[in-house]
Amino acid sequence: MSRFMILHPFRYLKRFMPKSLFGRSIIILLTPLIVVQVILSYMFFERHTDAILDSLAKGIVGDMQMVCDLVDEGMDQQQLATLAQKNFDFKVTIDPEGKVVKYGAYKDKWLYQYMEEQLNARLNHLYFLRIFGDVIHVKIPHERGVITIETPRKRLYSRTTHLVIVWTAVSALLLFIVASLFMRNQIRPIRRLANAAEKFGKGFDVSFRAEGATEVRQAGIAFMIMRDRIKRHIQERTEMLAGVSHDLRTPLARMKLQLAMMKKSSEVTDLQSDVEEMRRMVQGFLDFSKGVGQEEITPVVVKDVVDQAVAGIRHLPLFVSVVGDASITCPLKIELFKRCLTNLLLNSNRYGNNAIITIEQSDKFLTLMVDDDGPGIPEEERENVFRPFYRLDPARNLDSGGVGLGMSIARDVIRGHGGTMTLDKNEQGGLRVIIKIPC
Repeated sequence: MSRFMILHPFRYLKRFMPKSLFGRSIIILLTPLIVVQVILSYMFFERHTDAILDSLAKGIVGDMQMVCDLVDEGMDQQQLATLAQKNFDFKVTIDPEGKVVKYGAYKDKWLYQYMEEQLNARLNHLYFLRIFGDVIHVKIPHERGVITIETPRKRLYSRTTHLVIVWTAVSALLLFIVASLFMRNQIRPIRRLANAAEKFGKGFDVSFRAEGATEVRQAGIAFMIMRDRIKRHIQERTEMLAGVSHDLRTPLARMKLQLAMMKKSSEVTDLQSDVEEMRRMVQGFLDFSKGVGQEEITPVVVKDVVDQAVAGIRHLPLFVSVVGDASITCPLKIELFKRCLTNLLLNSNRYGNNAIITIEQSDKFLTLMVDDDGPGIPEEERENVFRPFYRLDPARNLDSGGVGLGMSIARDVIRGHGGTMTLDKNEQGGLRVIIKIPC
């Protein structure tokens, strides 16, 4: 596992990456800003600030040494205080009775280190250093008394120095926000294209206008061309099959009438059976040509549609029970969806005595399961039964009495809703048809 991570580190990181294009764009924008901010902060504090603090501390201690030299020369205290205040911004006092009970730095902290380093290197006296508030205090024992030097802390380090980093971060944040807004506007046409493609896949007749960057506009135009070609192909298929089927019904009807007028015989009976089979085939072609249909999608209570489909096969001996949430609603092509359920129930009736329709909803999907108590379908044949004109023989022919289009029509209808239909085996060994439709 560790070897895999070493060889493919980015593949391991993919699981933590955002899934959306906008999220990944934000990462692309944010990562260099953070890296630059970290580098600037390091360079400012560890390099630039370090050198500046060292130089300022050296200057302060040099001035203190000069004050000590002036005290050694015997300069008057008042004159010394005036000179130090004017030239060094020092407040200098000499206490003849004063004592220093502790030497060195008061604390071992950041600013103390720079002052202590220079005091040890440049000051020829013992000292006590304390930084309190905005003032740097240094006490130096001398033969004339304790010299106390106070200077503003800002000579060494200003409290506003860190604002450079803060303002840099704020500027980067504002830049990031502006870039994110522009990026969102660039991604919006892609989202609209994705939504239009998804709705078209579910059977909605969507209107779409190509917009955005050149590449996105080209993709939008390609989508519209593809949509028009698919719609034209579906229309041509529907019209061709409907026309051929309609034309065949007239001679079939004439043959049926002629056979009805002929004297009964075994040959006539066989011919009538053949004509009836041809009539079912023609009707199957018509149903198949309407499989995707142009019916409008309408929000509806799913159980109501299921009950209507069940009511349509009441004349059959199949016992059907419907279970599940009766309040689930979903956008459906009502008549086509009823035809799909009817085909499934007719198959259940041919090979079983009971069927159960279960209605569920989860993760924005409508799930219908149709179970029967028939012999089921072998796993290797489950995908084949959706092929047009395919027949299972001899154990279970899903379209016996038909032309092998029932399951093709049913799946075509579900795909027209943007859903899926799969087959499985239920607990009793019978067939389970699983339908999933986005709601």
